Amino acid sequence: MNIAGNLPPPARIAIVGAAVVIVLAGIRVATPILSPLLVAVFFAMITAPAMRWLTRRRVPPLLAAATVVAGLIGIFAGMIIFLGAAFTGFIRTLPQYRASLEAQAAVLTDYGIDVGSFTVWDYIDQGFVVQQATGLVRQVGTIGIDAFLVFVGIGFLLLEGPRLAAVLSRSLGPESTPYRHLSQSGKILIDYVVVRTKVNLITGAGTGIFLAVLGVDFAVLWGFIAFVLSYVPYIGLVVAAIPPIFLAFIEFGPAGAIAVIAAIALIDAAAENLVLPRMAGRELDLSPFVILFSVIFWGFILGAVGIFLAIPLTIAVKLFVESWDETRWIGEIMGQQ
Repeated sequence: MNIAGNLPPPARIAIVGAAVVIVLAGIRVATPILSPLLVAVFFAMITAPAMRWLTRRRVPPLLAAATVVAGLIGIFAGMIIFLGAAFTGFIRTLPQYRASLEAQAAVLTDYGIDVGSFTVWDYIDQGFVVQQATGLVRQVGTIGIDAFLVFVGIGFLLLEGPRLAAVLSRSLGPESTPYRHLSQSGKILIDYVVVRTKVNLITGAGTGIFLAVLGVDFAVLWGFIAFVLSYVPYIGLVVAAIPPIFLAFIEFGPAGAIAVIAAIALIDAAAENLVLPRMAGRELDLSPFVILFSVIFWGFILGAVGIFLAIPLTIAVKLFVESWDETRWIGEIMGQQ
């Protein structure tokens, strides 16, 4: 007897909703295990074309996978070395900003902004920054283990990709909607990464060039951080803009801080509203509310990994619900058109 079919629609919706909540709670509990796996799946999908390119040129699969993983390790190692060197230089220069910061605080008092007993320097003191950096270093072991698992997972997924695709084709049927959406997900994900990277390059380069012209210290570092954090829609660039705005305030006063805010806002508006729509295909179409909600939602479920993978995960959910007639309307709601 089909019990579910005899239930009224509200009851079925309640049961499905309860099941979703239970699954999400399980995912949140299993975040330490799932996060490296999701990162590995993400990078395996976007590097699969490189793997196929190497194997078509008769490179043995094992060597091809090792080459792709080594390339990823080289890219991330270079980024870490650059950030480490840049942040070390920034921390060493912090003491020389103290006098300028106190002078600018006095300027704020002249404008009628009473800072009272609040001492800004206490929050950017070199000792405070070093303490925070030390706390991060203590987590290097855990980060290293996660990174090892991610790179090993990428290698195995690249090797197992063709076999997994064949198994899914046999199980779901090559003409079934779920299989077609699953097979398209790799291309859509690559399109998203390519488009997002181009837009981020415009945002990061524009921010870095403007800061360099204005004379803000460490302009290249802040431009690079803007490039990386812009993978988090709406929120990322706001966070990336805080240090250069603060430095501009210290070095040039309120006018410098306002100039940086205006410039970054204009650069971001041009990149997001003029460049991104021209580059993004219809497959990447998500409503602005869904994009913002996805960042908050996946960040709550998966932490930092969820914040950076929010859009790919949401695209996957959109493709999933569009695979069946009963849930296709959810995908339409998530879309912008």
